[in-house]
Amino acid sequence: MSKSTLRNPPQGVFYCLLYSHPIGITMEVTSFGSLSMLYKLLKPTLTKRKIANYYGVNDSVFEPWLHSIVYVRNICAHHSRLWNKTLRIQPLFPRKVNGIFISKSVRNNRLCYVLCIIQHLLLIVNPNTTFQERLKALLA
Repeated sequence: MSKSTLRNPPQGVFYCLLYSHPIGITMEVTSFGSLSMLYKLLKPTLTKRKIANYYGVNDSVFEPWLHSIVYVRNICAHHSRLWNKTLRIQPLFPRKVNGIFISKSVRNNRLCYVLCIIQHLLLIVNPNTTFQERLKALLA
């Protein structure tokens, strides 16, 4: 081990101290794209439904939602044009959502719809999120 590694241990070392289960460590260092793929590879079981239900949607809707977020992230990461782009990977409209969501008048092949999905998911994970305010400030 080099001296720099000893002075600056990998993040995984700190996660081992914070989490008692290896899955907690894995989820912290896994990319969102990998998490999306892991969810997609889950068999359609109670576990998959429970994960989707936690976010207030059906598992058949949640999977394309994750895929579309990964798609938009990749467009940004590769410096492609995103504004006014018709998205090739389109999230599904949920039949019913727990909580407030966007109307069906917004097209699901546009960035606005994916941003609404992100806002919906963030509000469940962190009700105090400032995503919407920061997005409005960015676009102003």
